[in-house]
Amino acid sequence: MFLFWPKNIQRLPSSPHGAWLNPGKADERYLGAIFSNVKVQQGDSFVRPSAGGGGLGDPLERSPEDVLEDVIDEYVSIERAKKDYGVVIKEIDKDLDLFEIDFEATEQARSYIRNNRKQWLEENIQTVEDKFANGELDSLDVIRQYGAIIDYATNKVLPESTKQIGLLEVT
Repeated sequence: MFLFWPKNIQRLPSSPHGAWLNPGKADERYLGAIFSNVKVQQGDSFVRPSAGGGGLGDPLERSPEDVLEDVIDEYVSIERAKKDYGVVIKEIDKDLDLFEIDFEATEQARSYIRNNRKQWLEENIQTVEDKFANGELDSLDVIRQYGAIIDYATNKVLPESTKQIGLLEVT
């Protein structure tokens, strides 16, 4: 997704974040960015991911070699390299930092994203919410492809926050 944000800052959006209590467990609970007076038990765990910067420029214009370096350095997963940058990378031997760019598949992935990103942003908000609830989209897909903000406590799209994201134009 390539968005023109206010003042024509071109970037891949990051993701809103907050703290989770017991992530991945049956009693998992989203606490939000600000919370207090949360009772914890022995064995409870917290995770508070930190959203990185969205970068600068059209992610599809980032060189495949630079994306590969981000994968090797573990800033970007192989899956996100394809979804966000359209770069298809094959792992040969992770322990030896051996990976390979599939240039033909990269061109196809980038073409697919270019041809669909405007349509993704025009998707009905309820459809996006349903796809997220059904596991068809992950939290990064929701913001980066569909430009929607999710309330992780309810797994619902926040329509007003989504409008306030500052989207001006899509190319």
